Amino acid sequence: MTGRLARSFAPLSIAALGWLVVVAGCERHVVPVSGRVTLNKKPLAGAVVTFQPQLDGDKSQPPATGSVGRTDDEGRFRLRMIEPDQPGAVVGQHIVTISTATGGSDVAPAKGQKLPKSWRDGSKQFKVPPGGTTEANFDVTIP
Repeated sequence: MTGRLARSFAPLSIAALGWLVVVAGCERHVVPVSGRVTLNKKPLAGAVVTFQPQLDGDKSQPPATGSVGRTDDEGRFRLRMIEPDQPGAVVGQHIVTISTATGGSDVAPAKGQKLPKSWRDGSKQFKVPPGGTTEANFDVTIP
């Protein structure tokens, strides 16, 4: 390519490169998410709540990392993304799990109350709205 021809494509190349950086750098929209977990209508303290975003129809965008929160004495939690470390969760459909187990390794089982399998198997879902929510409330029941 001659120097003159290369110079004529330079603005176009810079614009294309800029567009690619914008598209590749797009992150999913992260919003604040909080709520409360109860066990048989009473606050569940010390539970770990995880939200794992589900793929939507846009396969060009990689799935976002999940979010996690721990309940306080009143059963309240606030989600925080795992990576990057920031408050909230991505907008969209999530699988929700709740666990009260602590510890555990390859040789020793985790300790703590076992919640019903339905709260550990990925069958619970929650849709995070575009504006975030303070109403991500879950009532776990054990007969």
